[in-house]
Parts: sequence; structure tokens; C-alpha cells
Amino acid sequence: MTMPPLEEQFRELSRAVERSRAAVAAGDCVNLEGLDAEIARVTELARSAPAPQRAALLAALRALLGELDGLAVDLQRQHDAALARQAASAYARDQA
Repeated sequence: MTMPPLEEQFRELSRAVERSRAAVAAGDCVNLEGLDAEIARVTELARSAPAPQRAALLAALRALLGELDGLAVDLQRQHDAALARQAASAYARDQA
């Protein structure tokens, strides 16, 4: 099986993170298992990319980093909202 070009692999990772962000926005839980290993694999391959390819790879990597930063914010918001709901529920039980 032939792997797609590195730039496309970065774009596919960005799309996967975008889908995770959409799921989080919908209130769903996401499974990010293996994402870090896949990012590490593609990033390591990019280190030895030919010079003419590096600018495009850098742009794709920056886009991926932006999506990952956004996902981190989204996950933190989801976590904070869950904690707030848990605290409100506990407070309501204490008041009853």
C-alpha cells in the first residue's frame, strides 16, 4: 500500500482534528488514541523531506498545529462545562 504524500498526510491529520472539534462542539466525547503517535510519525518523516518540499510541509504543519490548539481549547471548555454541571448538580442535591 502506497502512502499519500507527506503534505496530504498532514492535511488528513488536520481534517481528523477538525472532525474531533466538531464532535466536541456537538457535546460528544472523542477518542484521540493514536493521534499523537501518528503526528509524531508524520513529523519525523517531514524532518528528512527534500528542501523543495519543506515550505509546503511547514504550511501544512502550521495548519495542523492551529487545529490542535483549537482542539485543546475545545476540550478544556468541554471539561469545564462538565465540572460546572457536576457542581450545580451537587449543589442542587445539597439544597434539597
